[in-house]
Amino acid sequence: MANEHLARIFWSDEQVRRGLPAFTRTTDPAWFDSPDEGWTMICRFHASPREQGTPSVAQVAFVTADAPHSRLVPGARLNLFERSTRQVAVVEIVE
Repeated sequence: MANEHLARIFWSDEQVRRGLPAFTRTTDPAWFDSPDEGWTMICRFHASPREQGTPSVAQVAFVTADAPHSRLVPGARLNLFERSTRQVAVVEIVE
């Protein structure tokens, strides 16, 4: 994945209550401050979130070339849409 970054994903309390996802890859909307400024993000997990718990470690990247890749720096945080709960997980860029 181009422009890939190591990240921790902190799942919502509702997602934890329902059970963390069993997938090892997902593509979902993500945004920094406003969902009006959303981008598609790919998350690849070495082990599923269900196996890892929260936070889950993943390699993340924006899909499109015009996304704000330069904002994915260590310490940056953005929201990731959780499909099953319709809530948000928090993505924290590690490196």
